[in-house]
Amino acid sequence: MKKNDYSKRDYNKKFYWSGDKKDLRKSFPKWTMIAWALIDFTIGVGLIWYAFSWIENTWIYYLLFLGGLFSFTMCYVHLSYLWGGKIWGANKK
Repeated sequence: MKKNDYSKRDYNKKFYWSGDKKDLRKSFPKWTMIAWALIDFTIGVGLIWYAFSWIENTWIYYLLFLGGLFSFTMCYVHLSYLWGGKIWGANKK
């Protein structure tokens, strides 16, 4: 996606109820990102907890542990939407 394909909406002045089809920035409601962050956090805790209870095979332990860390990373990405992280295309003026 090129810079000129971004949305022309001014999200600082008006609240839009629908998502912009051209751009992911500010396209989702904030409660959706909080819900996804809670889901990611729960999955991450579950995977790491299960990895520590899995003693028989070490490569499965590492795989589950890395999956938990990835889930925590996704939790951070979804929460960064709330403060307009650069991942979501925010530009500071």
